[in-house]
Amino acid sequence: MMTFTLQAADRRIFETDSSGNRKYDKPSYTLTDNGRIYETDSSGNHKYSGQHFRIDGNRILPTDSSGNRLYNLPSRTISSQGQIYETDSSGNRRYDGQHYKLDGNKIIPTDSSGNRQYDKPQFQIR
Repeated sequence: MMTFTLQAADRRIFETDSSGNRKYDKPSYTLTDNGRIYETDSSGNHKYSGQHFRIDGNRILPTDSSGNRLYNLPSRTISSQGQIYETDSSGNRRYDGQHYKLDGNKIIPTDSSGNRQYDKPQFQIR
């Protein structure tokens, strides 16, 4: 089972183009040491109205700003091979949802077969 490595300091997740250049006009996310992920503006300020997540083992669960699980939104699962795929509220894999691959500090968009999608945004964890 693969999980995000959390450190004492908060880490930022930025959307980048396929060359790895940060897209400043897109929202970023902050990954906290207690497994919470929340949307931030381009200056790093917490957007309470934005999407929030909680990491629970190998699952990334959508939450409200208070940390309560939102069952009406799909969650994500991280496989032992670093694949990140969408799941329904019961944990069943959704093959029609967006897939990603965790590659070091990059989150790369893929199709359900694991092929890189260059037309979709990728993310970098710093």
